[in-house]
Amino acid sequence: MKQLLREHVSCPGRSEGVVAVNIEGRTATDLIGRESALSILRRHTAAARTGSARAVLLRGPGGTGKTALLRRVAAQETELGSTVLTAVGRGEQGDLAVARRLLAPAGIVVPEAPEAPGELYSLFRTLWQDVSDLADRAPLCLVLDDLDACDAATVRLLDFLVRRVPDRPVSVLMSRGTGPAGPAIDRVIANLVAMWCCDVIDLGPLNRAQVVEFVSLVLGGAPDAAFVDACHRLSGGNPRHLTSLLADLRARGVRPDDTGTLRIAVFPRDAVGAVVRARLVEQPDHVRAVAAAVVVLGRMNPEFVGPLAGVASRVVLDAIDTLQREHLLGHGLPHPLRDWFRECVLAVFDPAHLTALRMRAALLLDEGGRSVEDVACQLVQLDRIDEAWMSHVLMEAAATVSARGAPEAAAQYLERLVERDPDNVEVRIGLATQLSRKDPVSASEHLAAAFHHTADPALRAGLAVKFALTARDWKMAHDARSLLDAARRDLDTAGLDRPTDLRALLDASGLALDLSHSTTAADAVTRARALEPPRGDTTAERCLLGVLSEATMRGGGPLGTALDQARRAVSDDLTLTDWSMLSAATVLRCAGEPNEALAVLDRAVEAFSLNGDELARCRTLTQRATVLMSMGDLFRAEQDAHDAVLVVQDGSWQHEVPRPSIALAWIALQLGQVERAEKLLGPLDPTDVSHRVSEHREYLRVCGWIAYARQDLDSAIENMVSCGRVMRETGLQDPSAVPLWVDLAFTATLTGRDRDAQQAARVAEELAGCWNSAETLAFSQLARGFVATGTAAADLATAASRNFGSVPALIQQTRAEVLAGRLWLGLGDEKAARVHLRTAVGLALRCGHRPLADEARELLLGAGGRMRIPEQAERVDLVGLTPSERRVAELAAAGASNRQIAERLFVALRTVEVHLTRVYRKLGVARRSDLSKAIQHRRSPAGSR
Repeated sequence: MKQLLREHVSCPGRSEGVVAVNIEGRTATDLIGRESALSILRRHTAAARTGSARAVLLRGPGGTGKTALLRRVAAQETELGSTVLTAVGRGEQGDLAVARRLLAPAGIVVPEAPEAPGELYSLFRTLWQDVSDLADRAPLCLVLDDLDACDAATVRLLDFLVRRVPDRPVSVLMSRGTGPAGPAIDRVIANLVAMWCCDVIDLGPLNRAQVVEFVSLVLGGAPDAAFVDACHRLSGGNPRHLTSLLADLRARGVRPDDTGTLRIAVFPRDAVGAVVRARLVEQPDHVRAVAAAVVVLGRMNPEFVGPLAGVASRVVLDAIDTLQREHLLGHGLPHPLRDWFRECVLAVFDPAHLTALRMRAALLLDEGGRSVEDVACQLVQLDRIDEAWMSHVLMEAAATVSARGAPEAAAQYLERLVERDPDNVEVRIGLATQLSRKDPVSASEHLAAAFHHTADPALRAGLAVKFALTARDWKMAHDARSLLDAARRDLDTAGLDRPTDLRALLDASGLALDLSHSTTAADAVTRARALEPPRGDTTAERCLLGVLSEATMRGGGPLGTALDQARRAVSDDLTLTDWSMLSAATVLRCAGEPNEALAVLDRAVEAFSLNGDELARCRTLTQRATVLMSMGDLFRAEQDAHDAVLVVQDGSWQHEVPRPSIALAWIALQLGQVERAEKLLGPLDPTDVSHRVSEHREYLRVCGWIAYARQDLDSAIENMVSCGRVMRETGLQDPSAVPLWVDLAFTATLTGRDRDAQQAARVAEELAGCWNSAETLAFSQLARGFVATGTAAADLATAASRNFGSVPALIQQTRAEVLAGRLWLGLGDEKAARVHLRTAVGLALRCGHRPLADEARELLLGAGGRMRIPEQAERVDLVGLTPSERRVAELAAAGASNRQIAERLFVALRTVEVHLTRVYRKLGVARRSDLSKAIQHRRSPAGSR
């Protein structure tokens, strides 16, 4: 795409020193998908003309239309009589060089930047006065494209000006890419964007409908789905990339068929590649040499391209200009398309020539003082790593990128070192550490190999621990136990003086491994009881305490003991590990301390997000979703579980890590999304889940509730009974299983299986007796309320609600209130029933639990209650909406369309849609008309009592 915005100034009413606006003709595709952004820019400049200015920053990757938008607005402002000053950040650099190009055509002199900070500030004030004087004659529009390419002094000047434009008829329009511009410039831009007087418009890729329009305009006809999908996928939705791609297709003769349709079952990637290669072959030898050097180096720096290509610097610049003009470098394209272009360029050359070229490139970069990463990128593509200096560079590069949080790149470097020296234990351990975050199976293989290649007892113990924790979800429990047992024997044989920490880690990892499997969980609890709990002075001791706390809980041990162990396990923020921390968080939640569990999990999610450990982040997000759900915050729980499922899907771990899908399915059910829950469980194999203690029972529980939602009570009770059988077969007195026994009591009562219901209630009462927390007591009371009769049942439900509320466990409190309302209604006391049912409706709406809200409302009508949002829900809704959600809700309730709301609030249409979705859930409404009624009711006197 050509440069659409040239440096210019137009000032009406002046005849001297004025340069006319020079704008190239617009193509039909320039602003496809950018209409909303253009509308926002126009509103901002219109406001500026009246003295109510705000700066605007367009942000997006190269080729997304930033320049076209700025050009269009500049043209409009010129036509409306504004003074328009425009410059591009790229070009000659130096302090205030861009500012000079921007302001000089209007007669504003920008001298050389002084070195003293005080003098620079004085200069900025002088320039602002000049700009202000210019704005006094006519509204002024400053347009600066490629802000991130400017010199730092110009960016600071822009920051200075933007802070002063709100009261002046001055609009400042800027654009920048998404990549870093350097610490100093990025810091100033970040400060600028954070100001209240500067708005940001993010330009994303074109969507599918916009690509259809784009293709139709360029090639004519209506593209079929396969054609559109191919264009969208290869271009990444980037307008510039799509333009280049379609130009190649048009050159290949792609046209609509007789029916006017563009039909391509398989996108002709090879054909387009042939066009690229043919164009390159037509170029002179030196241009082809430069092309190969640029692609190999991944940069266009003449300092390196020239020597590698064997041509002079001046010739390099001319050749690069030719290659860019012919779209033969793929510069700025998304990864798939850039790699494709690279393959096309390199396919012209002999493989032996390319190998020699890469070797020379590595030496050039190394001798030129480039980073070890740049050198390593060349080395990993060689056939052999056969020199010592190569190994040194790859090892250093792996350490560098690992510290930066790029495990995949580090693994790529270390894999080449393992190829060179398979017996190098240190390299294998490093590779396994990097792979464990993305590819646990491969990581486990390298850990096992390292274990067998060393005789050091301490090192073997550490490797056994790593293997056990890495392989725990990948059906390698038997191998893990073998390594752990061998490591223990090594320590016993060696007689090390201080093996305490190593033994603690071996014990902790072995317990964690066995607690997660149905056939070994009871044995793990027995072993845990025989261990002396450590003080928790070291990381290893805290890891053991975390696992011991879970073993104590699952064995029905004292609540106080488990709680103390859990708290000591997470006492040091700097040594959180996902496995022991998750055990401790589980105990904290089940002990009725959800806020403590949430604080631990919040820290852990942040830590794992920073270090790139996706698997640990996934597990932690799932656990946090479970805690949030137990507290009644279904919306945040859904987001966490959804993010965890995305991690699992990206890693293709659905079968190995099923818990996120099960958790999200359970949350979806409570939001009333039955079909979504079914789809989430669909890919899971019950056989893969059956050997996992927690996942198996939760899977059966969700299947039971799905059947209940489908009114298939036979399947519901069958799944719940199976769930009870699974819990009994573990041989554990696990208080964390109390909610599942409550569900069994509920479904058994509904289906007339009184014996099963009574037995489930007794088990719940027994577990509550050995784990004396408010929540387990409440679950026991709720279970007994399901099977009891008369006022005794209603009193149990009321007591359960009170105890659930003290935790808080709002969803379970809602269930208890619904049960109490139903029971009082059955006893003929409609007044008492209405009190409980109104509370239930309010709690359900607060949580977003649509099925319970609907059930409570239906019962409330049957009890003679009015259909209105109850007082408790009204108070919650007023504080439950964010300011942005409230503004969107009020405008929607007043009758504004989504597009009108977006224009009114200066936000994207998608933002409005997201806010409305959240508002509907929080208010418990399904349609726009319901939203209007809810808002009106909240504003009425009755609704505010």
